[in-house]
Amino acid sequence: MMDQVNMSRLSHGVRASGMMRRCLNEALTVAGDRIAFGDYIKNKPLLRRQLMKLMVPTEQALSMVMYTAAQLHLAEQGDARAEKLVRILTPLIKFRTARDNIEVATGAMEVRGGNGYIEEWINARLVRDAHLGVLWEGTSNINALDIITRAVARVGAHQDLGEAISEMLDETPTLPGQYRGELGGTVNRAFKFAEEVASSGNEPLCRQASDALYNATSAALLACEGAALAARGGDARRLILSRMVVDHRLSPRDPLAAGGSDDDKIDALLDGGTISLERASALVAM
Repeated sequence: MMDQVNMSRLSHGVRASGMMRRCLNEALTVAGDRIAFGDYIKNKPLLRRQLMKLMVPTEQALSMVMYTAAQLHLAEQGDARAEKLVRILTPLIKFRTARDNIEVATGAMEVRGGNGYIEEWINARLVRDAHLGVLWEGTSNINALDIITRAVARVGAHQDLGEAISEMLDETPTLPGQYRGELGGTVNRAFKFAEEVASSGNEPLCRQASDALYNATSAALLACEGAALAARGGDARRLILSRMVVDHRLSPRDPLAAGGSDDDKIDALLDGGTISLERASALVAM
């Protein structure tokens, strides 16, 4: 039965990842074509920040589903550690991507404006279909409880996932050293928090702990992917996306303080072109 559940939860993550990608692409296309107040709306500061709110969860979902699919393949071949990774990764994917899909679909509709609400465009259907994800194969509460009270508390699968992430960070030599240390510390805090919630039986914190596990895992995956791709002459943008996850989903922020600016990171991610490892490393250090 768990094999069927794992496959179904992964399929939900793939579905959400694909839908978010469609929403992001629609929003980027509209933002690059529509002119308001004398300029393309993609150049408006608030709209650029909104596009990042669509891009970051979309890329998180892609990294998580690809990694989980690889682990599921290993588990089916008898890899014991991969089996435990799948046990925690599939409910994590189901829990977070289903909710992110709703926010991304709604945000993409807003970028299109009133046209996005009517049926001549895809956005109305994307918003409707996005809500299905939080209902099928367990609600968000059910998945959060499964993650913390079972996968963590009973199986200890978070320990295997933490070890796998640590190995991944250690085995990515092109990852900037200072950011590697910061990211590793953040991951450790997230996993320790989830373990504390699981051991205390504090159900009201299960969703918060599940969020921490998902965001910490996806931040590590994004960082290692970006550094590895850059080492092969590719694009290091996923390293910057990792920084955005750490800053906006795993770090404290005062809602009444102006704080630092993400403008340079946003410009790099939205303006196109390949981002070198040197440029990405400088941006994640900011």
